[in-house]
Amino acid sequence: MRSPTRGEEKMRRTQRTGSRLPPGPRLPKWLQTVLALHDPVGFFERCRQRHGEVFRIDFIGIPPVAYVGDPDLAHEVFTTDRGIGQAGEARKPFLEPLVGVNSLICLDGDDWMRQRRLLGSAFHGKRIERYREDIAAIAAAYVREWPTATEIRLRPRIQVITLEIILRVVFGVRDTRRVERLHELLPPLLASWESVNSLISILPRSLWARVEPILARVPRNPVAKFTDLFTETDQVLYTEIAERRDADDLQDRADILSVLMRARDDDGSAMTDLELRDALMTLIVAGHETTATGLAWAFERLVRNPQVLDRLTRAIDGEDDDRGYLDAVIKETLRTRPVGPDMPRYLTGPLELGGYRIPAGWWVNPSATLLHNMPDHFPDPDDFRPERFLEEDPPAWMPFGGGRRKCLGAQLAMLEMQAVIPAILDRYRVRMAGDDAPEKPLMRYATLVPSQDGRIRADRR
Repeated sequence: MRSPTRGEEKMRRTQRTGSRLPPGPRLPKWLQTVLALHDPVGFFERCRQRHGEVFRIDFIGIPPVAYVGDPDLAHEVFTTDRGIGQAGEARKPFLEPLVGVNSLICLDGDDWMRQRRLLGSAFHGKRIERYREDIAAIAAAYVREWPTATEIRLRPRIQVITLEIILRVVFGVRDTRRVERLHELLPPLLASWESVNSLISILPRSLWARVEPILARVPRNPVAKFTDLFTETDQVLYTEIAERRDADDLQDRADILSVLMRARDDDGSAMTDLELRDALMTLIVAGHETTATGLAWAFERLVRNPQVLDRLTRAIDGEDDDRGYLDAVIKETLRTRPVGPDMPRYLTGPLELGGYRIPAGWWVNPSATLLHNMPDHFPDPDDFRPERFLEEDPPAWMPFGGGRRKCLGAQLAMLEMQAVIPAILDRYRVRMAGDDAPEKPLMRYATLVPSQDGRIRADRR
């Protein structure tokens, strides 16, 4: 007797479920939250295997979440961006205090569309390509100082590089003292925000609104530390914005901040200082640690797959005419280890999806870890095989989200990875620092990071 295909099984499940709520684990909210934080990949995969491509998870501090593990259904979710799906509302409680009320990732509707048009001028493909040589030079300068014959934890070292890229290339800061001050302020600011966010996650919004001003005045607690760092960072950013407005060469500068200052809305209005500040903080949050994490994962994968590493090294050295292999390695890294696994939408109206009824007030969340682990689209999904991407990108590959809310900085992130990986492999032969057990993905403030920060040993070539 012939076994049903995946499509037939999906149809049968749809017919069987009708318009019921999605199924999910019958565990207390606190336990579901702990399991998701402790094993974010394994927990959701077990839920998919037990409950299907749409299932419900209940977390502390947020509405019920309908997870989606099928690319066709994910694209149905993305179509809600023009109607009942609000990606900004889903992120606002956790990100707005850091990135601001005008941040593209926290807006919806007409406000989002206006900011998207203004920022889009700075992220045009040809404009981004101009930064390749500068990014490669910054990476090479930092990499040459790395120690050899000892263990290196890549993620914190690459964070320094990606932050320098943000400050020099994206912000266009030329004042050396200002660059150094932002290097001092931003890492502890983001670290303190992670602690603050843990409080936001468990407290109702109304209670947090009352508690936050009190905690901000109490010395030596995470909220007060975050508030102080936030204020100092703001002062530096606003000083840079003010001086840039008065710069004689503003019209000639190619950095993204200068491009945004020259951008005009349909009615001819420019971005305000507050909007520029929020855009800069958004670029730091969305483009600094995430890219560094992706690069750390790339080397965590490469040192455990020496055949891939050898082929990539030969391609970078020019020994083989292996065009496109570096891109394929990056894409396979982001498939097997997506940095930002979630793409949530808050629903303002009910949604019929895969035969289930998802009520208004819920989140619906296509999951990259589930989508990227589908054998139908990625045979032997646990294997690290860049060859999958030498032809075209499968429709289930969504490391930067999808629909009109796809990450605006996706091309810049790819460009950074294309520049930094060769800068490292040009100078070093890399290998594992310990055993060959893969580093476990850990959830750290909405991103999946290597449990040991991407440990390697690097020997000078």
